[in-house]
Amino acid sequence: MSISVNLAPMPRRRAIALTTAVAMSMLLAAPVGVIAADKPDAFVQSIGDQVVKVLQQKLPRDQTEQQLNGIWLNAFDVQAIGRAVLGTHWRTANDEQRKAYMDVFPKYVAKVYAIQFSDYSGQTFQVGGSSALSGEQTLVHAKIVSPDKEPVKVDFVVQSGDQGMKIEDVKVEGVSLLITKRTEFDSVVAQKGIDGLIQAMRAKTG
Repeated sequence: MSISVNLAPMPRRRAIALTTAVAMSMLLAAPVGVIAADKPDAFVQSIGDQVVKVLQQKLPRDQTEQQLNGIWLNAFDVQAIGRAVLGTHWRTANDEQRKAYMDVFPKYVAKVYAIQFSDYSGQTFQVGGSSALSGEQTLVHAKIVSPDKEPVKVDFVVQSGDQGMKIEDVKVEGVSLLITKRTEFDSVVAQKGIDGLIQAMRAKTG
């Protein structure tokens, strides 16, 4: 299975950075309620199909952002990911800080990846099967292919449960985006505290 969007050739380091954004964007850009698939690989493919439609429309950034927010809440286990990204700081945060953080977290992620859309003009996303993890988790294997460039591997951790399937992490070339974002947040908290992190996230979302 494959889907295509346009992406101009670029240096590999830049390509991987943009692939990271695309991988998240694919999970954030579909209208709420359209994701319905009974297998994890089909679930991921359906998200990819939707992001193609969004990219082809070349929507203004604010409209793109609205769609990102909708799918972020619909396709991801937002609460679990938000806590995991904050790491040990979640345990030390008070109730007010936790509430403020979880309020801004999905908006922050949507904003960060909405900004990346202007860099894309074409590429191919290919789902290549899946493998079982522990419990109800499945690792869906995919790759993003650009002309004359090596494919970039992207794996999606999908959790199946009573509420259907949810994305819990995305790994680009084996690197967890959850862990990458946690490292970034750790650095901000170390310098500015949890309140400083929340303020920085709010500033990013405007």
